[in-house]
Amino acid sequence: MSKSAVLLRAFGPTTDVLSTRALAARTGIPRSTVHVLAGTLAAEGLLETVPGRGWRLGPLLVGLAGQIIERTGLVAAVEGGLGGLRRAAGQEVHVAQLVGGWTVYLHREAGPVRAPMDNRVGLRAPAWRGGCGKAALSRLAREEVEDRVERLCRDEGLTPPDRAALHEELGAARRAGYVVSSTFQAGRTSVAAPVVDADGRPVGGLSVAGPSSLFTRAVLARCAQDVVEAAARAGRQLVC
Repeated sequence: MSKSAVLLRAFGPTTDVLSTRALAARTGIPRSTVHVLAGTLAAEGLLETVPGRGWRLGPLLVGLAGQIIERTGLVAAVEGGLGGLRRAAGQEVHVAQLVGGWTVYLHREAGPVRAPMDNRVGLRAPAWRGGCGKAALSRLAREEVEDRVERLCRDEGLTPPDRAALHEELGAARRAGYVVSSTFQAGRTSVAAPVVDADGRPVGGLSVAGPSSLFTRAVLARCAQDVVEAAARAGRQLVC
């Protein structure tokens, strides 16, 4: 069972398909064992074969992940509560859930004018790289942030962020109630606020994002107020 879990964890946002050889190299599990385990996981729907290339995560995981998303209720909580978010042409709303050290984007709402953005529904990204993730992390204790970041960097082989700069940014976000971030994609800015449950624990974040040129000082101030209010409404819906 533990080896099967190791195989599943080998897949990530940048490693959609892995060959048996690549899985063995990433996990340290012998190729013969990888082949047997991957075949068993594929038979159960946890992996599926990609002809000529190897393996990728299977369809059963979609249903399992969907149950987790429904359990937290984040998407349902924000539904119907985004109308008050004023957006200029080219700006859009993102909703992301905090999962360990990751944020998983669950909802994207754009107007008729849509600027190219890297965010997409289902995208998983390190929480410290985007506005929604930073907003959520800002509601955690410093020690818990350190633990989540350290564990994710270790497990995924990621370069750790500048810890001092990160904690300074999270501290400012904690005091203000929102964060302005331009680190996820060049030329793009997001204004994000955390969505917290009845116990004050962050479930995720909600943001207005778009080309940085659209975020004048006045727009930033307006967006900050709007996302804080929308995130608070979503938090109240989580309690209901």
